[in-house]
Amino acid sequence: MLNGLFIGLSVLFVISVIVFLVERLKECSVKATVLKATSSLFFVILACVAILIKPENADYGMMFIIGMVLCTIGDIWLDLKYVHKEYDEQYTFIGISSFMVSHIFYLIGILLAYPEFIGWQVALAIFSALSVSVVERLISKKTGFEYGKFKTLTFVYSIVIMLTVTFALNAVNAFGWLPVLGGAEMPAVMPRFLCMNMGTVIFALSDLSLSIAFFKKGGNTKVNVVIIHITYYLAQYLLALSILM
Repeated sequence: MLNGLFIGLSVLFVISVIVFLVERLKECSVKATVLKATSSLFFVILACVAILIKPENADYGMMFIIGMVLCTIGDIWLDLKYVHKEYDEQYTFIGISSFMVSHIFYLIGILLAYPEFIGWQVALAIFSALSVSVVERLISKKTGFEYGKFKTLTFVYSIVIMLTVTFALNAVNAFGWLPVLGGAEMPAVMPRFLCMNMGTVIFALSDLSLSIAFFKKGGNTKVNVVIIHITYYLAQYLLALSILM
């Protein structure tokens, strides 16, 4: 019964995202913000249903839910910045901060899902996250990004989101994905970490598109708006789905 509920909610989730995008592409309005919040509420509910189906995954699942709630709050603020342009900087700061804290909870969830990380894996994940964030910032200077007052906040945020990516990737690697690709039997928990890893990577791609829209002249195009939201909602769905694995 609960599995059927998850599938049904998944269908409604897709429909709600489509309805939101149609409205959002017409104009930035309070109505579009409400529709966006509704779509975001669906992935929170999906994660809750996933925990009911797999209560043994509630420890990291609850961290994901807290992260998703914070993302929903961030969603609202970042969309309202287009409605109330006089509060652009304040709403942008609150929105990005909400997302940054949400990724801290996602990271905690990943660590709870796979607590067997050893020293070199932790060091590699941290080094990789810092390296990518530094390289991104160096490249951004030459590609027309203007972070302005958000220079420090966006840099810290990039480190946090890359930590979720690198730790999730290290968790997948710990189960030996190369032997699996070579035909070895897949460990039972491998799909869980694959969903987490794909979710975090796609989330990072969504945030890259969001940075283009916010901090690069001419980046806030309709095509980019579609890319931002499709990747964002797909990432959240994969994170919710990982709780079922």
